[in-house]
Amino acid sequence: MNTRIDYFDGLRGVAILLVLGFHAYSKWPEMVPYGDTYQYFPIFNFGWVGVQLFFLVSGFVIFMTLDKTKTFHLFMYKRWLRLFPGMLLACLLIYTTSFILDSRPAGSPSVLSVIQGLTFIEPYWWGKITGLNIVGLEGAFWSLYVEFKFYVVAGFIYFILGRKLLPPCLLLMFAGSVVFSYAVQVVDVKAINIAHKICETFSFKYFGWFASGSFYYLFYQNKRVKYFFVALLISILSSMFIGSIYAVFAALMISLLFSASLRVGFVQRILSNRCLVFFGFISYPLYLMHENAMVSMIVQFSAYQSWLNMLFHPLLPITILSVVAYLIASRYERLVRDIIKMAVENIKIAATYKHEIPLVEKIKIKKND
Repeated sequence: MNTRIDYFDGLRGVAILLVLGFHAYSKWPEMVPYGDTYQYFPIFNFGWVGVQLFFLVSGFVIFMTLDKTKTFHLFMYKRWLRLFPGMLLACLLIYTTSFILDSRPAGSPSVLSVIQGLTFIEPYWWGKITGLNIVGLEGAFWSLYVEFKFYVVAGFIYFILGRKLLPPCLLLMFAGSVVFSYAVQVVDVKAINIAHKICETFSFKYFGWFASGSFYYLFYQNKRVKYFFVALLISILSSMFIGSIYAVFAALMISLLFSASLRVGFVQRILSNRCLVFFGFISYPLYLMHENAMVSMIVQFSAYQSWLNMLFHPLLPITILSVVAYLIASRYERLVRDIIKMAVENIKIAATYKHEIPLVEKIKIKKND
């Protein structure tokens, strides 16, 4: 089985482009020079469903990764090693450039904001632990917190309960979240309130997308059509609980796109084109750092782009951020990852050497005797 699937990079490319469009044209009408001119264009207004597309891809890919990993600890280490270098570089860039990009919607970040980003722990919990009011570095980080919870839960299920139970357990968690979210609105029962709080804490309301992706992986692996239709049904159900009728329609479209990518050659060829694959390749660092920097650049560059149709004002900021994201994804992420690996290996060697010294001394003593 291929370790990298081109059309999956294409799906990531579609996802990041949708999110970029949402943040550039729809989320901040009070800040951007063109106001709400393009806010209600469907492709911009509902571009946030790109995150749900990322979740579908994660449900598929994480199941594949688990199948190639021997232990829970190794799985979590690999996931952390995959995410941390990009997060570290993005956080440093966001913090150091925030003084230049002074039109950030989130304002100037603090050092504490950087720390909570690096730990993949929500600002809410940092506030609970420290008693401080810690503002998130980037609003887009919220989905990384959800992803990390999914990794912990999926790894636990896979290695403790067993591989076969992973997809149904993810589905059960999503179903429980839906049931308890409605139950707390009609009855005041302590057990239900606690169950609802647990579901909220672990973000189980998003686990339908992960469950769907995991069933799609089973279909991809053994070509049993029943898994394909179960996965499609779960993604449809997940779409039904996402918001307004228009939001439901948008979520259904990305669900159908994902399902078609696994079965329709024409769709696979479209998703495998160089442009989408490129954006898929840089999607992680671009997603992390784009929102505030992009909006700030749109505002600050607007005076120099008065000759340009306002629809195209975000193109220069997106181009700049894409170049930076490419450098991170192609070069500097790998460099940081290699440094971390080297440090871990040195720690292992040092620990081994430390434990071997007493053994050597014992052997010498026995020889002398």
